[in-house]
Amino acid sequence: MEIVRRSENGIPILVLTGRLNQASADALHAAAMEVAGDETSKALVVDMGGVDFIASVGIRSLIRPSQALSMRGGKLAVANLSPQISEFFKLTGLDQMFRVYETVADATAAVA
Repeated sequence: MEIVRRSENGIPILVLTGRLNQASADALHAAAMEVAGDETSKALVVDMGGVDFIASVGIRSLIRPSQALSMRGGKLAVANLSPQISEFFKLTGLDQMFRVYETVADATAAVA
């Protein structure tokens, strides 16, 4: 998996490409915690448009960063889900755990 960090309107965005599985979960967790662990960070958007597979371990890599942001009143949002990943989120209830947006622009506006 490739993880690229960028920002939009001051909101950090992690752009993911590839498979979110056991091999890539630690890298995603580290990248997300780098943002969430920064006391000045109030939001993080994870752009999953390039993710073609997701395993449960990949989702777990976002739970702690989401909790860390939430404890400071911040928000973690996921955006740009493919139809298959969106269906996975709905079937597993992850769409209730994470803020899910169709576009990165929608997500950054919502968490700003």
